[in-house]
Amino acid sequence: GDTKGSAKGGDANSKKDGQSSQNGQTRLNVGITQHKLVPEETVTVIDSRCGEKISVYKGSGNDSITQQFDACASWWTQGPDPAFQVICAYCFPDLVFQAELAREMAYTAARFGHVMFPENVYEPALKCAELLIDGVGKDNGSTAIEIALKVAFRKFCVDHETLLEFSEGRDEKKHIVVKVLALRGSYHGDTLGAMEAQAPSPYTGFLQQPWYTGKGLFLDPPTDILFNGAWNLSLPEFFAEIAPEEYGTFSTRDEIFDKSRDTSTLATTYLAYVSKQLQEYSGNTQSAHVGALIIEPVIHGAGGMHMVDPLFQRVLVNECRNRKIPVIFDEVFTGFWCLGVKTHVELLGCKPDIACYATLMTGGMIPLTVTLATDALFDSFSGDPKLQALLHGHSYSAHAMGCATAAKAIEWFKDPETSHNIIPQRGILRELWDEELVQQISCHSAVQRVVVIGTLFALELKVDASNSRYASLYAKSLLQMLREDGIFMRPLGNVVYLMCGPCTSPEICRELLSKLYIRFGEFNRA
Repeated sequence: GDTKGSAKGGDANSKKDGQSSQNGQTRLNVGITQHKLVPEETVTVIDSRCGEKISVYKGSGNDSITQQFDACASWWTQGPDPAFQVICAYCFPDLVFQAELAREMAYTAARFGHVMFPENVYEPALKCAELLIDGVGKDNGSTAIEIALKVAFRKFCVDHETLLEFSEGRDEKKHIVVKVLALRGSYHGDTLGAMEAQAPSPYTGFLQQPWYTGKGLFLDPPTDILFNGAWNLSLPEFFAEIAPEEYGTFSTRDEIFDKSRDTSTLATTYLAYVSKQLQEYSGNTQSAHVGALIIEPVIHGAGGMHMVDPLFQRVLVNECRNRKIPVIFDEVFTGFWCLGVKTHVELLGCKPDIACYATLMTGGMIPLTVTLATDALFDSFSGDPKLQALLHGHSYSAHAMGCATAAKAIEWFKDPETSHNIIPQRGILRELWDEELVQQISCHSAVQRVVVIGTLFALELKVDASNSRYASLYAKSLLQMLREDGIFMRPLGNVVYLMCGPCTSPEICRELLSKLYIRFGEFNRA
C-alpha cells in the first residue's frame, strides 16, 4: 500500500534519493530520452512498486514518498492487480500477483539458476511452451522479430523452390533479395533487422540507424478513429476517390470488427489495391521477392497508437496466403489481453504463420520473448545438413526464471478467479473505460481522434503539422499536471495514452479518465 517515511527516515531518503536524481542525470543514458529536455528537478526517482502504483521521491520531510499510477504500464509490460495487493496482502498472500511471480522466480533461480537451451529440456521451458500452445492455438505463433523474419523467409524460399539454387555444389555467386510487405506507421523493434522491416520513421532516420535502407514494400493503411462520439474510417490518399457513403461511420466499435464487412464494396477495393501494389512491385524488381508479411494486429503502438482497419489487415493476410507469402503477427505490444482478447485471431478472424509476444507474458517481472510457429515452418528447417537448421539463439534462450514466471502469469491472466475482468466462457475482458467519459473526450474541440480498446485509451491532440508526431513536445505541460495528480505518463509526441493491466478495475480506469478530462480542460485553456 502507501509508503510513508518517518521524519528521520524521510530525511535519510531525501538525501539518498536527491543524490540518485543527480547521479542519474550524469551517469546514465536511460534510453529514448533527450536528456537536455529533462532538468534534474523533473527526474522521477522511484523508490518501489506495488501493483500498478510506483512510489516516487517527491521532497523532504514526512511525505517525501508519494504514489503515482503507472499509466504507461512501464512501456506496456505490467499486469498486477493492485486490489489484491492492497486488500489481501496480509490475509491472503496467495492472491498477490506480484508476490506470486516473485516467489516463482526465486524458487526457479534457486533450483535452476541458468542452464543452456540447445539439446536440453527442463520443466519451466516445457510448461511455458505447453501453456502458450494451448492458449493461442497450434496454428498461431510467437517469436522475436528477428527470428520471425528468418523463419518466414526460409518458408517462402522452400515454397517457391528458390533454395534449389543454393544447395551444396551450386553457384554460390547467385543470390536473390527477399523483402517484407509491411504497413507505414508500424514499429517492430530497434534491432537492425527489425528496423529494416519497417517504413522510414523517426526511429529509422540517419541519426538513429545509419545503416537503414528499408527492405520492404510499405503500404499506407486505413485507420479507424473515434471522433465527435462516432467511429469513423480514415482513408489514405490512394482511396481519396471513394465516396464516404461507401464506407460511412460505425455506431459501435464492434461493427468495425464485424466479419460481414468482408463482402462489402470496400473489401473489394482493398483487395484491388493490395494486388496492384504487389503486382507493380514484383514487376519493377525482378530480383526482389516479397518473402513475408509483417503487421502489428489492430493497433500500431509506438507509431502513434493508430487502430488499423481490421478489414484491411484481413484482406492483406488472405491475399498473402493466396500468394504463399508467410504471415507474421507482431503482438509484442498487444498480446495477452492487452486489447481485451488472448490473441488477435479472435479480433481479425484470420491466423498468422508466426507471431511475436513479449511484454505482458511474464506479468512485467522479467524480459522474455517466445517463438511458436506452425509445423510447416518448423519443417522448412529440417534436413540432414547442419547449415539447413535455424542457426539462431541466445546465451539466455528459454531462461528458466522467465519461463516459470511466464507460465505463472499466463495461468493467472486466463483464470476468472484471479483475473476478475475476464468474462467466463468467453475468455475476453469486459469494457474497462467508461463509455460516457470516452465519448465526452472524443467530442472535445482540441482532440483529433481517440482510440479505445482493451487496456488502452489514447488520444491525439490537435496541433499544427510542424508540431505533430513523435518529436512534438506539445503535451509536456499536460503530463506534468497529471503527475501532480498521481498519474505517471509518457506521451508519443502529441499522442497521450493511458494503459492499465488486464486485472485493473473499471473504477480505477474511470478515475484516470476523469483526472485526464479535468486536466485536459485546463491544459487547453493555458
